[in-house]
Amino acid sequence: MAKRKYQPLDDGFEFDSIIDIHQLQNQDDEEDAGGIITPGISLGELLHRLIHDPEFPSLEQLYALSDLSRQDVETVREHWGAIAPPRRREVIERLVSRAMDDVQLHLGRLLRIALQDEDPFIRRHAIDGLWEETEADLLGPFVHMLHNDPSTDVRVAAAAALGSYVLAGELDELDASLAMRAEEALLAVLHNEDEPVELRSSALKSLAYSGEAGVRQLIEDAYYSPYEEMRISALIAMGRSADIRWRGFVRAELQNPSPAMRVEAAHACGELEARAAVYELIALLEDEERQVRLASIFALGRLGGRHAREALEAMAASDDPEEAAAAEQALEEMLFYADPDGVPLFDESLEMDGDWDPDPWDGWFHFDDRDLGEYE
Repeated sequence: MAKRKYQPLDDGFEFDSIIDIHQLQNQDDEEDAGGIITPGISLGELLHRLIHDPEFPSLEQLYALSDLSRQDVETVREHWGAIAPPRRREVIERLVSRAMDDVQLHLGRLLRIALQDEDPFIRRHAIDGLWEETEADLLGPFVHMLHNDPSTDVRVAAAAALGSYVLAGELDELDASLAMRAEEALLAVLHNEDEPVELRSSALKSLAYSGEAGVRQLIEDAYYSPYEEMRISALIAMGRSADIRWRGFVRAELQNPSPAMRVEAAHACGELEARAAVYELIALLEDEERQVRLASIFALGRLGGRHAREALEAMAASDDPEEAAAAEQALEEMLFYADPDGVPLFDESLEMDGDWDPDPWDGWFHFDDRDLGEYE
């Protein structure tokens, strides 16, 4: 992949511009009438209740804040500050959580207003709720918040949100200049050692979607960091990178004494389809840490094969409802990934094309895991 030439970053933008004509155009109507929830009250009535009524509105009534029109946006913007901060928090938290399961709930316009809230809790949840969006009007605010927000939690969320722009750029679903700007902002944070570790680790995880050759070195540097949070982010980045040359590294970390490292190593084994790790992952189904067991279940569903299937079938009969449900889902995923007509996710041959640059990393996938050392 050709290297991009980064342009200087300009953080200047007007917050009022993030709800532009494009964003205020009517969205396509959903046709699944059976799944539509009607609020039963008007937007004005809801706002009045939020401001004056001691009883908090029902979740269904909060749906009046979904799919706001141009006039609705101005109405909400005018009255938003009059709602008590704890109530504003609850509105955003409940709606963002609900939107994860309900495609009928359109919060883009509401959350663009919430991005400007004085409460960092609300700003962070607004960013979280916009995680799937890669609209150009949000890039400027996210970059601005990444660099300038007084809350580290908000900055971490902004770094995570920019990962969607990096990924969309790699998939040719976004203008290259926008993806470049997101990468440049993330690189500036990652290279600044004065920034909080949690912020730099979030930036690395988002940069992992990039196909730039230099990202490999960034992941390696984090892998050998003295800070566990950076090492954890390196394992997550390895899984997101779709670079099978990391397989030996993530497999070796399945034996790490740190449960958090084992969790992310197991996830990365699944993401990278490291089938050589299947027996270690089966062994981790008896790990003392629940999250390690759940991560191993996920990975085995991605890897497939008879041994993985038998292990997951046994877990599906578990007395633990969460683990049993996870095993059932993994078995369903196994059927999907085992589709003989499906498109393979990885090029196992790593065949060089004419534009391939010789790289000392190219021999990594031939290493035996024992070359990386063992945990006692």
